Amino acid sequence: MMAMLTRLYVDNFRCMVNFECMLGPRQLVLGSNGSGKSSLFDVLRLLRDFCVRGDPPDPPAPLTRFGGNSRTRWQTVIEQTFEMDVLGNGGEYTFRLVVDSWGNPERPRVLKEEVKLDGKPIFRFEKGEVHLFNDRAEAKVQYPFDWHRSALATIAERKDNTKLTWFKRWLGGLLCVQPNPWAMRGIAAAEAERPDLHLSNFADWYRHLRQESDDIEYVRDLCEVIEGFVSMRLEGAGEGRREIKVRMRESDDGKSARPPEYLLTELSEGQRVLIGLYAVLHFALKPGTTLCFDEPDNFIALREVQPWLVKVLDRTEDDESVAQVLIASHHPEFLNRMAFKEGLMLDRPGGRHTRARRFDDPSQTGLTAAELVARGWERE
Repeated sequence: MMAMLTRLYVDNFRCMVNFECMLGPRQLVLGSNGSGKSSLFDVLRLLRDFCVRGDPPDPPAPLTRFGGNSRTRWQTVIEQTFEMDVLGNGGEYTFRLVVDSWGNPERPRVLKEEVKLDGKPIFRFEKGEVHLFNDRAEAKVQYPFDWHRSALATIAERKDNTKLTWFKRWLGGLLCVQPNPWAMRGIAAAEAERPDLHLSNFADWYRHLRQESDDIEYVRDLCEVIEGFVSMRLEGAGEGRREIKVRMRESDDGKSARPPEYLLTELSEGQRVLIGLYAVLHFALKPGTTLCFDEPDNFIALREVQPWLVKVLDRTEDDESVAQVLIASHHPEFLNRMAFKEGLMLDRPGGRHTRARRFDDPSQTGLTAAELVARGWERE
């Protein structure tokens, strides 16, 4: 059985008020600008970073995770609620986080943070008290904890809490990618186990990947989609740093014995994005993980989008144990391939809160999904 997020509920976060959506193994999230597509992925990253990586709830201004400007502007409600249902590890996990603010100046605090498996508690942090349970849902330990932090983030793996640590590993492995070629660095000062949102640490991640696995298939795909691409390697750049060098073929006349090399930052924006997207495809699309792609089609041409999308869909179709893939896009290629079967439509009637519904053709026009969206006829 694959592991996947099946339900997300959010209340009082940006444009999301009493928001709920059901998710499948593959989901295309679509909607107009400002409809909440990126906010949906931001919620997932927020929960991951707070509840697994232990990030503070109130980072330095102007960043806001909870409270303050992250609350829905037209409401006066203090509490923010987040829920997830996750299918995996032989059951259904239910996660719930409730946050409000307290003090002067106000600081976000955790009112409730809990994880259940098939309706039975395996972790609870409520009103400053942590309650730990074993794998049989038997209460074992209770102790006070700081209201302004995630207690879940501090729980270490033990022999009797394997079910809870499975959930933490799944949430910690959740990956959101929004490629930004201008942010992609070409020099690795260290190793990174996973890419960040904008692939700004791509060189560090690629350095780690080269220690863990070969890149033969990855390079083969890049040769097919980037004209003239030959190879990519890491070269010493002093003081323990490594620099990405990309070898490109300038002509097919066979006269050049050694094709020239370029720095990653010397390539075009589209070439950098393709290098990043195919790396995610080959090295991050692992069984049991949930991957969110936010507008992956930016910077690349239609003929470059299609091969990547086909490979992503092929990988998620062949084996139910592979990753769950959520894609936010309004690109015609994504719409026509996924919208009718796997489309999740987000909209904000009257500019108010976001609602979610299945994408369809309400008037039965028979048009393609892309044509419906272009005309605005997919709206109820």
